Amino acid sequence: MLRVTIIGAGVSGLACGIELEELSKEKNVPLELNILEAGPKPGGTLSTLEQDGFLMEEGPDCFITEKPAALELSKKLGLEGELIRTNPTLKQSFILKGTKLYPIPEGFYMLAPSRLMPLMRTPLLSPLGKLRAALEPFVKARRGPGDESVGAFVRRRFGREVLEALAQPLVGGVYNAGPDDLSVAACLPRFREMELKYGSLLKAMAARRLGVSGRGMSTQVSGARYSLFVSFKKGLGALGEAMASKIPPASLWLQAPVQSLKPTEHGTWEITSHGRAQEADAIVLAIQPAKMRPLLGPLGPEWDKLLSAVPAHDSATLNLGFRLKDVGHPLDGFGFVVPAREKKLIVGCTFASQKFEGRAPEDCVLLRAFLGSEAVKDIKSQGEAVILERVLGELTPILQIQGPPMFHHWAVYEGSMSYFRPGHLDQVSLLEEKAAETKGLYLAGNGLKGAGIPDAIAAGQDAAEKIIQNLKLI
Repeated sequence: MLRVTIIGAGVSGLACGIELEELSKEKNVPLELNILEAGPKPGGTLSTLEQDGFLMEEGPDCFITEKPAALELSKKLGLEGELIRTNPTLKQSFILKGTKLYPIPEGFYMLAPSRLMPLMRTPLLSPLGKLRAALEPFVKARRGPGDESVGAFVRRRFGREVLEALAQPLVGGVYNAGPDDLSVAACLPRFREMELKYGSLLKAMAARRLGVSGRGMSTQVSGARYSLFVSFKKGLGALGEAMASKIPPASLWLQAPVQSLKPTEHGTWEITSHGRAQEADAIVLAIQPAKMRPLLGPLGPEWDKLLSAVPAHDSATLNLGFRLKDVGHPLDGFGFVVPAREKKLIVGCTFASQKFEGRAPEDCVLLRAFLGSEAVKDIKSQGEAVILERVLGELTPILQIQGPPMFHHWAVYEGSMSYFRPGHLDQVSLLEEKAAETKGLYLAGNGLKGAGIPDAIAAGQDAAEKIIQNLKLI
């Protein structure tokens, strides 16, 4: 009998459990599975609420299809028919400058443009900023070893203005961290690869647009065609629910925080939750690295040092329902992001009812504001009501709001978003080596090699495969 305990019933933990159930049957290995979740429900940040015809996401609202794990699991769970793409009639998102929204220059993706002329026309950059960006092909490629921050990378190639006006809000909206705190190699490796291959991002993006592929840059998509970002008709909560339904009810323990874990003298692990100890041949920590520290730190100072190198920020989302007539902006895009230099409380806002169908009644609008760690501190110290008024005060002139919201809903997550500092991949390699040396211990979660849903699923599945592969060692 193989006894496995998974700590965390978020996306990684559930994916690991599903894969273990399948592999144990395939390999004819009797399995005793326990998944311990500190919270009241499985699925982690995947949570969708319905209210008066509105469909609200508390956590992420979509996943990327370019990485296959989430799409393949959706098919396996029978959800393929529920997949929906982003609104095909909308082709743009915006960046805030002052109180006005400007379209992101056509072809600009995260750090770099694929076309120079739209960048030359945007009012988001000054003439000098545009000139500096146009000189990018003449900037010598950095070919030395070692990692680099996203901020240093963009400043070096395109200049300060492109970083502050475009790259910072776009990257910050994904990773909830400043560009100087983020690793290019861990967060956006494709751009580093493009620099090395072509010597210039402008040249690389132009080659990609013309159909010349580089390493990891396939321009062809085979099989079913999907939008780059997809969700489900009933929201991403449907994925969490479908995953949880594949776990035997007796294996899923909710509101069961783990107080401690320790190796036993006979090569197993003892896990204590609510004062009750259980024994396992293998444990999987499917939680943020910052949340692994209290459990693994007592096992030795090296664990604590390695895990402290992967910090996590707090974050919050605020869903706001409005009558359509009370919002003067045409909402002719997916939403907007806010540069740090604008000094706003919100870091971005999605026009949720525009982005995906079925998110609001026909005569209503659903907006979703995003707030970072500083705003979460303010929520704790000043209260939700005060921060709500501040958020509405910021949104009102931007979106020409003329009336109060019909409702609002907060979702606050503590330590939910790991971010990858320069040197992150080296730290992860050391963590994986340390785990491999520790019998029966496996690490998963979305704070190691990726921050998205596909990354979290792949991490959980990988841990399950390693457990089965190492069965003889257990």
